[in-house]
Amino acid sequence: MVGYCLVRSAPRRPARDSRRAPKKLSCSVEVSALNRLIALCAAAAAFSVALPAADPETETARQILALERQGMDGWTKGDPGPQLATFAPEITYFHIMTDKRLDGLPAVKELYERFRGTPLFDSYEIVDPSVQVAGDVAVLTYIFVRHNGDATSRWNATEVYQRKKDGWRIIHTHFSATRTQ
Repeated sequence: MVGYCLVRSAPRRPARDSRRAPKKLSCSVEVSALNRLIALCAAAAAFSVALPAADPETETARQILALERQGMDGWTKGDPGPQLATFAPEITYFHIMTDKRLDGLPAVKELYERFRGTPLFDSYEIVDPSVQVAGDVAVLTYIFVRHNGDATSRWNATEVYQRKKDGWRIIHTHFSATRTQ
């Protein structure tokens, strides 16, 4: 925006008025630039009212579910890498495949490496997911439906995520078979 203002004295009045001549303010502003600025401010105000602020819990739920799907997608190809990438070093892990709780990433990695190269299922569904957020911790629960050929199995899944410097990481996993329906 281009503009300038000058302060000038007004022409002197006749001598009968002994007061000093008032000062006049003379401004010149490029009108088209001013109109653009006003239009931009009006548009910004309109959009700030029309677009609500993003709900951080909804965004967290999206991020958590995306990480979960990324891990499960890896298993459809026999690749545990994407799932292992979501685990924190201090993960604790319960699964029907283990006799006891596994503690730490090396123990879970040892279990997972046995299945590398073998797809664990053809397709899957994440049914009725729920993400509960409390500060830097989020708990994801859902029913995991696994399809392998004509066979279908259902699992209760719980994943506890913690926000770390490098993003959300799973600190606890628990999968158990659901009751037969």
